[in-house]
Amino acid sequence: MKGKLYLIPVPIHSEEDFNIEYTPPYLIKIVNKIKIFAVENIRTSRRFLRKLNPKYEIDHTVFELINKKSDSNDFIKILEYLLNGNNVGVMSESGCPGIADPGQKICDIAHQNKISIKPLIGPSSILLALMASGLNGQKFQFHGYLPINSSERINALKKLKPYTGSHIFIETPYRNQKVFDEIINTIKDRNRKLCVAIDITGKNEKIFTKKITVLKNEVIVLKKYPTIFIIE
Repeated sequence: MKGKLYLIPVPIHSEEDFNIEYTPPYLIKIVNKIKIFAVENIRTSRRFLRKLNPKYEIDHTVFELINKKSDSNDFIKILEYLLNGNNVGVMSESGCPGIADPGQKICDIAHQNKISIKPLIGPSSILLALMASGLNGQKFQFHGYLPINSSERINALKKLKPYTGSHIFIETPYRNQKVFDEIINTIKDRNRKLCVAIDITGKNEKIFTKKITVLKNEVIVLKKYPTIFIIE
């Protein structure tokens, strides 16, 4: 009998903001029974398991690292665990596995081998930001990261002009201010809006949505917290 692949969401706020009340009880029960994990960051995953259950037997748990450097052999090893009847939990460094992280590859392999996949309830900064934005939740597109190069980033923003719906971006915190400034200086349509969702679920959470023409006349200083940008 094949094992199951469990997709386990990890908190998106800082570790010191952790509150177990925000974690569904059924998720804790499932995690307590899993002894093999495919993770993006072993240290983060170990700490999360300890937060969920201080008595969790970390020393008897297997952690397989999956990240941008992982090759086919790494994924085959995880597949072998599943084919041999072991349940495997997948954890990204934060948020939901398979959404903007290497977990997608494991799910693809599981489908190819008719392995059951169980996505569990938990936080996704992308969806939480869209939920709170007041922007179009019927038609939206997630673009991931904007280009690192400033001129390429501006060109990418200009290409949004003919498209409707909500356009969602994530960014490295130290580029927050630069990206924000480029958005409000590049998008010329007076009816377009921008949502900035900062440190979602964390103690520094702040979410605001305004017309870009309004934001141009305000002094907005973004600190280096995880941030989602949504343009409509």
